Amino acid sequence: MVWLLASTEVSDGAFVSRIAESREIKHLNSAAVIMSSETVDVFQDEGPVVVDGDLIEAAKENIQPLASGRRATTLSAVFSTPHAQRESKLAATRNRLRINVEIALEDEDDNPLEAYCQLVYWTLENYPQGHSAESGLLELLEEATRVLKDHRDGIWRTDLRYLKLWVLYANYVEKPTVIYRFLLANEIGASFALLYEEFAATLERNRRCAHIF
Repeated sequence: MVWLLASTEVSDGAFVSRIAESREIKHLNSAAVIMSSETVDVFQDEGPVVVDGDLIEAAKENIQPLASGRRATTLSAVFSTPHAQRESKLAATRNRLRINVEIALEDEDDNPLEAYCQLVYWTLENYPQGHSAESGLLELLEEATRVLKDHRDGIWRTDLRYLKLWVLYANYVEKPTVIYRFLLANEIGASFALLYEEFAATLERNRRCAHIF
């Protein structure tokens, strides 16, 4: 995350001032950080999936909750499919979505942000444990946010979907405040209330932790 550090000079005081000045910020409930792209169901060619509630209950310790919730059919399919077979299916779909990203980045008429969103949220859906060596989620989020930052002269900086990728990224790094200061310093998502709400929530969590320790 070295590439972030050169442009993160935004103090907490300046952040508070930004909130006070943001009367016309578009409001968005931070609990609704949901993806707008449709995810690909890797098991869709197998017909209806019977949901095994007991199986999901037994695996709940390995399921990372999402604000948007998770589909029981996907969870049931993921945990009931033998590991080797599941990995084969996931790898095939991941490769297809990765190709879509590469094509979109090269085609001026295509939308690489949409392609990255499909890959990221497909990963979230099909790897319930979140970031792991198998999912590569953290590395994918770092790549998507970095590649799109200056792509096409920074057109994606004012797109809510791009901001949501950054918020997801911040959830997985050790110091999320560094991410939010970087976003403010570079005017990424600055017109959306979501940025300020998430930064404020992060600062509040840090204060609570400081009191505990």
